[in-house]
Amino acid sequence: MKTKQMFVGLGVVAALGAAVVPMASYAVTDNDSSTVNVSLRVGSTISMSLDGDTINPAILTSEDSQDQTTVATISTNSATGYTLSAETSSADGSLVGTDEDNTISYVGASYADVTEGWALSVGSDLKDIAGKKISLFSSDSTANSEEITVGYNFKTDADTVPDTYSTTLTYTASVK
Repeated sequence: MKTKQMFVGLGVVAALGAAVVPMASYAVTDNDSSTVNVSLRVGSTISMSLDGDTINPAILTSEDSQDQTTVATISTNSATGYTLSAETSSADGSLVGTDEDNTISYVGASYADVTEGWALSVGSDLKDIAGKKISLFSSDSTANSEEITVGYNFKTDADTVPDTYSTTLTYTASVK
């Protein structure tokens, strides 16, 4: 009789064990998969260097003109390109004398038509000013050490007061 109770007891334990363990743990699958979304954002970069930090033309006399240049070297990985601009320290772009009453106006595209003034140019294209900012160059593609030559064009006439005239230009290269 003890043997019969032992088999009944083992049968109950086996039945309870099967009930506690889910059937899925006994099932064999061929594979299982999950997904991971991978995303990488690469930002645009831009760098600029200038070939010098001072434009100092020779002394001009009345009814004289002179041109100087700065080379801006630009690199960017932006596929949409970049812009190059300059901003003057004076409100209207004028060169201001040590006697602040003396000025030489920024004349931009009107440079050829005036007897006194100054302007910036890229190639033969004289650039106009909007407030204190002058748009100089725009590109629609990447750049790898692209050189942009910016011209400084100065002109005096018989009425130009002797003085030292200056402004500070801040060049900015920006990705589009």
